[in-house]
Amino acid sequence: MKRKVFFFLAFSLLKGFASNAQSYKRISSLEFGLVGGVSHYTGDLVNTWFAPEGIGPSIGLITRWNPNPIITLRFSGTYNQVSGDDRWYPNIDERANRNLHFKSDILDFTGAVELSLVQISPRQEKGIVPYIMTGLSVFSFKPKAQFDYDAFMNSKHASNLTSAELARVQGDLRNLDGEWVDLQPLSTEGQESTEYNDRRRYSLTQLAIPVGLGVKFKLNKNWNIGLEYATRITFTDYLDDVSLSYPEPLFVQAHNGPIAAYMSDRSLNNPPLDLTESPRGDDSKFDLYSILGISLTYRINSTRAKCPTF
Repeated sequence: MKRKVFFFLAFSLLKGFASNAQSYKRISSLEFGLVGGVSHYTGDLVNTWFAPEGIGPSIGLITRWNPNPIITLRFSGTYNQVSGDDRWYPNIDERANRNLHFKSDILDFTGAVELSLVQISPRQEKGIVPYIMTGLSVFSFKPKAQFDYDAFMNSKHASNLTSAELARVQGDLRNLDGEWVDLQPLSTEGQESTEYNDRRRYSLTQLAIPVGLGVKFKLNKNWNIGLEYATRITFTDYLDDVSLSYPEPLFVQAHNGPIAAYMSDRSLNNPPLDLTESPRGDDSKFDLYSILGISLTYRINSTRAKCPTF
């Protein structure tokens, strides 16, 4: 008898639960849109967190899924440009003498979670939602520097060549004048050479942790505008191809040619100094890049049944 009563009550409860569930609705949404803005880098070739001279463009696509008013899951892909240059700091002797610079394109793919700090109903037509975000980024980069043929010919690296060697490479190097050359293949800090085999060549594809904050403006039922600033905390000190100490230039030249030795040491010390093993960069902290972006997204709402809360 007790068993029959138990099953009857359980059946009635489940039946009522299922019936009530149909009367509860939850609205989720999917957003698609564009994001554009600016990017910058923080590292060995800038003197501050944010160097205005190094601002580059940022543009991409973004999609968001809002399962509830608090949590938003999103994925974005952006193209960014960053740069740094010792010549921006002529009054700092050690930077002016080092005379290094770089620029790089960065392709960034980020999956992130946004946590809303203010909750508004999905049915609400308008509203402002500040949020914080974090997640995981995969990015690729390719640092480059501009080759100056005249500066090379007046540098100590040309004087290290014999007359025959100089004649052999002179035409090729003259054709490179003004060109932006890839730095990673040159192993400018002696990476993977016999003499510096403890220095590994850095990968051009890396992981980063994005951390940022933003605000979303709900314009109407379908359209949203967002403003966000987020920093990518990387695990590499080579966004700018600068990290450790100067290698022996003759070793770099022997493995990768005179242009590699010149790109490794572009110092303006007069008379030229032997900088071997003196600091070229600061490897105590990783490089960063940050993106300030404005997004415009179109929202597609969907309604589905939600189980009631008791």
